[in-house]
Amino acid sequence: MNIAICDEEETIRFAIRNLIEKQNIDCQITEFSSDKELVQIWEYGIGEFPDLLFLGITKGIDGIGIAKRLRDWMEERQKAVWGSLPLLIFVTAYTEYMAEAFAVHAFQYVLYPFQETLLESVLAQAVREYHYLKPMKQAEPKELLVRNKTILRKVPTDDIYYVESSNRKVILYLFKEKIEYYDKIGVLERELYPGFFRIHKGYLVNMKYVERYDRTELRMKNGKSLLISKYKYQEFVKAYLDYMAKEL
Repeated sequence: MNIAICDEEETIRFAIRNLIEKQNIDCQITEFSSDKELVQIWEYGIGEFPDLLFLGITKGIDGIGIAKRLRDWMEERQKAVWGSLPLLIFVTAYTEYMAEAFAVHAFQYVLYPFQETLLESVLAQAVREYHYLKPMKQAEPKELLVRNKTILRKVPTDDIYYVESSNRKVILYLFKEKIEYYDKIGVLERELYPGFFRIHKGYLVNMKYVERYDRTELRMKNGKSLLISKYKYQEFVKAYLDYMAKEL
């Protein structure tokens, strides 16, 4: 479970982190003191996408604005925004933003300073909800929503052999065509996980279409050979063997 805390006040971030760690939850916690780093997760594919997101509302952190940008990003990709991950928990001293928070589908709104027992209860609810939502998210059929100029198209991920990064664009290689559009390969790496693996900074391959490989290159079932980074080789082998074991 990935938990992110975004608040400019270090004392608030510390209080939330400390409370989470006391609960012995199997999770990874990431802190952000500004919204610029946080929004890069979904807009540029930098960092771990959160399952649970604590958002502050202060002079320096526009938690409502961050949530709107996140929900817009999800809607553009035709992802559910109600009852979905990440779960948003606002922690703030301001009461007047409560209506706006729930308008962007907040899970909870906690006033600061908070009682530990209250936040513990909210956290426990969020963890339960996460365990309900996680299998639903994993069971969803995977499609990419591709926007190329004025054309909007859904591409089944099973049809993609591999993805290539080219300047500010990505190229999807399918059986009989290729699709080029503006996006980040890091974003696609997150969206296509776990069936795809990034073997090189410029290539993301569909495990389904891997024919053979060695330490320097990988051959796809469409006959294309791709370079594999020496730094990625061991990790790729493990991921590929895990994938094959699940397919048997």
